[in-house]
Amino acid sequence: MPVPVRAPSPAPLFPPLTVGEVDAARTSAWYETFEDITFAASVVDIDALGEHDAFVEWLHSDSIFMPEDDEAGPSRQGSPDPDAPVYRLPKTSAAIRAALRRYGGAVFPKLNWTSPRDAAFLLPQTEFGPLHCISPDDVYLLLKSSDFIQHDLDPERAYEGCVGVDAAALPEPRIELVLKKFVELNPAREVRCFVRDNILLAVSQRDTNFYDHLQDPEVQQKLVDNVRAFWEDEVRGDYAGGDDYVFDLYLDERNTSATIMDFQPYRPATDSYLFSYPELQQIFVRAQAPLPDGGDDRPRLPVLRVIDSAAHPEANRNAPAFSANMMPLEMLEMSQGRSLAELQEAWEAAVAAGLTGGEGDSDDESVE
Repeated sequence: MPVPVRAPSPAPLFPPLTVGEVDAARTSAWYETFEDITFAASVVDIDALGEHDAFVEWLHSDSIFMPEDDEAGPSRQGSPDPDAPVYRLPKTSAAIRAALRRYGGAVFPKLNWTSPRDAAFLLPQTEFGPLHCISPDDVYLLLKSSDFIQHDLDPERAYEGCVGVDAAALPEPRIELVLKKFVELNPAREVRCFVRDNILLAVSQRDTNFYDHLQDPEVQQKLVDNVRAFWEDEVRGDYAGGDDYVFDLYLDERNTSATIMDFQPYRPATDSYLFSYPELQQIFVRAQAPLPDGGDDRPRLPVLRVIDSAAHPEANRNAPAFSANMMPLEMLEMSQGRSLAELQEAWEAAVAAGLTGGEGDSDDESVE
């Protein structure tokens, strides 16, 4: 009687993740290895500066004040209230100013793994694009206003899903402020690449706009060939974060070279853009399957996905990106010098006054 053979278990949706693999995606962990093929950056180790506690206290405080900068004078968010809290991060501010001088006057900020993209609308929009910071105050305003960067400060969120470690024993992440030289980029040339078990599975367009030139099959094939060759020659075997990871590239205009933008762990918190993780799982399963007798009909890896129509759902979202994180300009102006509770009270009073045509107690209650 033949012995039944158990079918192989399907690959899990996500590979096992370790604390070391998460930490390997920090800019400080990979920057030196790939310094020649990435954008110039400075890493400010806030823990090493001795300002960890002061930084966290300011970031989590129930008030909207920027740290005072002795060299630049009073903060632009200053308050006439003599009892207003005063926050000082002199070494961090000095490091930001040094990076601004080093990189021609403008930087792009992020923390350990995450950039404050959800707060970009708070800075005046210029020809240079979002997250264009020209002063310590710009950097602080983005960090203070971002929900995204809270992920990097909470060990349970930063190391969520990691195996082999007790949640109660997770290390508190060191706080690193990454200041990248601000470079004007064409979003049509940004792609996200997915690697699992050391197999380059897929490449996704990052910007969710329709680009006519990306519809040309020859352009698509050249893009895929460029990404595959760059990964094989420059990344595979040199990245220290294991065999499962995600990385972003900026491609040159002719699709003949690339520049590394960032690395991320292969996990649910990492945006999969035009793919879903179940789709990536299926691509991986098919790549691992034995060759069929009738020939190999599997698509050649990596699989490329771009916005293929102006009618694509991702290209036709009515709301701007991160709209749930935005607030009216009037609310931002009203917030200066107030705690969050005071801001809520003042905003509700202003809304009530607006609903009644400005009548009632508006002359007695200032909302300035």
